[in-house]
Amino acid sequence: MQRPLATTQARRAGCRPPPQAQHRERMTTAHEARSRLRFDSLEHVTTPDGSGRVSVRLEWRGEFFEGTVSCLETQQGILKAASQAALAATLQSTVSVTASDIRLEVVGVKAVRAFDGWVVVTRINGNAGVDSYRLLGAAPCEGEEDLPGAAVKAVLNASNRVMEQRVAR
Repeated sequence: MQRPLATTQARRAGCRPPPQAQHRERMTTAHEARSRLRFDSLEHVTTPDGSGRVSVRLEWRGEFFEGTVSCLETQQGILKAASQAALAATLQSTVSVTASDIRLEVVGVKAVRAFDGWVVVTRINGNAGVDSYRLLGAAPCEGEEDLPGAAVKAVLNASNRVMEQRVAR
């Protein structure tokens, strides 16, 4: 990490860097330490028997993790499958890390029409070691066709709070 010039010059002179340089340095360090799963892609396929399948791909530090769940071909069925696939990919990302004691489950997911748009809200319960969590995530979207992606983002909004604390250490 390259420090700002004001910080480097102040340290060489044996004095404290200016407050704005200290703040900028703390922000950079916190940002570099921060690590979150990111939404990469979502694929929804209708199978010949009339049901469907939703696959979600997440990215974390250059690695990709995928979760796939079967679904009913209804709006609620697709939302539920998208959120469960996102959570499956999230939990798959913990396998390579020492955070395998994390257990999360989707309790519910709901799309709500609000202010000429949509908001998807999801509730996740979980355990990590001795800690238990009741997490809530939400994500907006403009059109009905974007609801599955918003469901994935709502899951990440809720689960990244736990994952960031446990996995990114």
